[in-house]
Amino acid sequence: MDTSEPSSAAEEEEEKTAVEQRPRTRSNPEGAEDRTLSAQASVGSRSEGEGEAASTGDSPPSGPAPAANGKGWPSPVPPTEFQVRMPRVNCPEKVIICLDLSEEMSYSKLESFNGSKTNALNISQKMIEMFVRTKHKIDKSHEFALVVVNNDVTWLSGFTSDPREVCSCLYDLETVVCKSFNLEGLFNLIQQKTELPVTENIQTIPPPYVVRTILVYSRPTCQPQLAVTDQMKKMLQCPYYFFDVLYIHNGMEDKEDETSWKEAFAFFSNLDTKGTNYKYEVSLTGPAVELHNCMAKLLSHPLQRPFQTHASYSMLEEEETPEIEAVV
Repeated sequence: MDTSEPSSAAEEEEEKTAVEQRPRTRSNPEGAEDRTLSAQASVGSRSEGEGEAASTGDSPPSGPAPAANGKGWPSPVPPTEFQVRMPRVNCPEKVIICLDLSEEMSYSKLESFNGSKTNALNISQKMIEMFVRTKHKIDKSHEFALVVVNNDVTWLSGFTSDPREVCSCLYDLETVVCKSFNLEGLFNLIQQKTELPVTENIQTIPPPYVVRTILVYSRPTCQPQLAVTDQMKKMLQCPYYFFDVLYIHNGMEDKEDETSWKEAFAFFSNLDTKGTNYKYEVSLTGPAVELHNCMAKLLSHPLQRPFQTHASYSMLEEEETPEIEAVV
């Protein structure tokens, strides 16, 4: 008896069901919302990354939360289940750039493109100016604010879409010896100066804007101070708020500080309860171009970028990009 016909009919029915997905539209260009995730799904696919907050199963693995030690800094908030699909739109951004003015930023250790030594503050000022001007060219509705952090937190420039206003406050800044880093004060200031957007339906209605903080931090031996409040938890878990960190450290130069900066970097990583923030670490003993490269990676829109562990910056698959220093 030939039983091939029923089997073929069943296979055809499965194939027909598989292709009946939502058509490609402007808000759903690849039918990603209807794509079924499988165990063999490719890493970094649009269905897993762009514009989505992560659940504990999807978020990139992070190191264990550092326990409270004799230095007295609290353990970060443990990750919670949080998964929301949002429209991947290029809505306006309110970008708060926080520049650390600790003494470590003035050490001339970074290697410039011409082989001379320069300090992290000088490079940070240039890369922030390039970032602001480039984001403004991408979308002139983006707004920027500048905050400097030493022993206190100071809001230097309010939200503006004019890059010249922000850049005029960037220079003539001096570093000081800092005993502590008041991260709680930074979050409180951000809450006072900004209002997080609210939409009726997160999955279908684009927000009027998103708020993003970019912290340029350089304190290998100074532990952040943070007592997490309910208001702070609400802000960190808001799907429209992002907290990116660019951490400049001593690297392998000082063996005693190696564990300290790694713990501090893990602390910032564990603040990311959604898995949507970007965190980069750069050694003071390396080339200055690394700072520019990391800042360039932060140009992408938070709602349109994938998880950091899924991001790829090569032009072709499995391409090994040669290291080319940029002239800055």
